[in-house]
Amino acid sequence: MDRENIEEILNKLGTEDVPPEARQIAREMSEDFSKTLKQPKRHIFLEYIMKSKITKLAAAAAIIFAVALSITVVNKLTSEAYAIVQTVEALKDVRFLHLISYDANGQVQDERWIEIGMDGRQIRYRQDTPPDFLVVEDGNSTAAYHKDKHAVVLYDRKYKQYVWVGDLGEFFENLRQKGTIIEQNTNYRGRAAHKILWPMANAEVYVDPVTKLPFAIGNTELSYEQPPPGTFEIIIPEGFAVFDRRPGAEPIEEPDWLKREDSADELFNKARYALAAGNYPEAAALFEYVIDKQPPGRNWAWFWLGSTYYELGEYDLAIDKFSKVIDILSSYGPVPYCLYARGLAYATKGQNSTAEQDLVKVLPWMIQSLRQPTAAAMFNYADDPLYRSLPKDKRPTAKQSLSMMINRLRIITGQNFGYDPYGSAEENEQAIAAWEEWYENSGEIEFTPDAELIPIPKVVEEAGK
Repeated sequence: MDRENIEEILNKLGTEDVPPEARQIAREMSEDFSKTLKQPKRHIFLEYIMKSKITKLAAAAAIIFAVALSITVVNKLTSEAYAIVQTVEALKDVRFLHLISYDANGQVQDERWIEIGMDGRQIRYRQDTPPDFLVVEDGNSTAAYHKDKHAVVLYDRKYKQYVWVGDLGEFFENLRQKGTIIEQNTNYRGRAAHKILWPMANAEVYVDPVTKLPFAIGNTELSYEQPPPGTFEIIIPEGFAVFDRRPGAEPIEEPDWLKREDSADELFNKARYALAAGNYPEAAALFEYVIDKQPPGRNWAWFWLGSTYYELGEYDLAIDKFSKVIDILSSYGPVPYCLYARGLAYATKGQNSTAEQDLVKVLPWMIQSLRQPTAAAMFNYADDPLYRSLPKDKRPTAKQSLSMMINRLRIITGQNFGYDPYGSAEENEQAIAAWEEWYENSGEIEFTPDAELIPIPKVVEEAGK
């Protein structure tokens, strides 16, 4: 029911002008009627209308209410019930993915085109991050455009590949198995939508009710049209130098900036191992070098540099680095693992009110992950700089992830509802239910650095075994 419908109904009430209050009430009802239906005391609104001294106002508002009610009820009765499997099935037919991310001012921060094969894997790719970063993969080669250097570096795609997510097929399957519906028939910036939680994306996603396809993740918009001709074509701009690193290419003297970039890649890995080993001064020096030489896209270097400074007791520096990550990834929505880390740094400094602002934002994700352990994957990745090097069978199991998340919750809330990774399913279900009930009824943050923590076993049977 739009404003044109409202005006038409109001104008048909008679030749006498309808009081402006009636038009305002009608508009407000139309724009927010779905919320009105959810209120158990709808009669209060009707009572208010009927007691009005303005007869015309009462008549107008009552008619609008009746029309809006009938339209809403019909829509709810005739709309198809949504299930996440519909989105998974719709994604199987997707061959092109177009992503545009916006910053807080609505400016394009990043644009990507992806061609997807029948097996769910990436075939071709293009990413443009203004002002200086552009990469194009044509299926065989990868071209990294260094606009500030007026140079293009060519790689064999097998050696250097850029991706939005590692395995799109696995990404979609995670939605099928672990995704949950948060709210049906809502809206996103004025567009009808279903809101779902996609654990592997670590984000809330908005789905088009008609196509069943996701169209927004945070401040990133998704569409599925075929890209313009030449999108995945590697073109060398006039005046750009070419450094070809593909097998069989003629050797050429490379500039120092390119050698430093290679050095940064190598040192990034050394820094990860230094952090994991507890050699914090060395890790800090290495990560600082990496972000100095390769600032764009190195969000994990910024994050683990923050973690390093946290371990060194340099909390202001840690907060600064965590804030940088949140800024880099702002177009993708909240960054739960980073909000948690920054919240801890604030709390450790004694800035509890500031810490609470971060931690209350991440608390819903943490509670959700008690039912969906895959939602904790990014927390685990953030906690372990060597996680990316681990084979899948060496990564935390569902019960280990659950135990670690409960420890995080105990630290920021001071609550302890019991949980034993070796305990019975019934006892642990009670513990999870207690956390959920506490969150619904209280959910207060209370930083408790000396909270009793669960020992994380080295080997734990998977849930359900």
